[in-house]
Amino acid sequence: MKEFGLQAVVLEPGPAMQYLTGVRWGKSERTFAVVLPAKGDPVWVLPGFEEMRARELIHLGKDDIRVWQEDESPYARIVEGLRDRGAAGPGNRVGIDEAARFFVFDGIRKLAPQLEFSGAAQVLHAAGADQAQGAGRGGGR
Repeated sequence: MKEFGLQAVVLEPGPAMQYLTGVRWGKSERTFAVVLPAKGDPVWVLPGFEEMRARELIHLGKDDIRVWQEDESPYARIVEGLRDRGAAGPGNRVGIDEAARFFVFDGIRKLAPQLEFSGAAQVLHAAGADQAQGAGRGGGR
């Protein structure tokens, strides 16, 4: 990740999340995300009512699960996770999975305008996650 100039990558549910973390989760209108920092353990951000089910599935970085309630911002939890992992400093770059929805990126961007954002395709390719995405696109769905 560092060789691509990124301090962290933010993933939403999809093939990359499943490939890199082992967690398979469906997208919904409620944000479920993982921050994968260049240094330190992952930070999981998820709706409070999904916490028990998520804890059963999360094995990588299960010590840092941050829930948000209906009257709270999931993007604030994501930005807090970036800060706590040292990835939210001025001019730092954070990769966003191309499969992430715009409103998730936009929510993070508005709360962390000091960050630079880029696609995470190069990092995901280097990790082999793009092959998992390609394999999951066609049949079987």
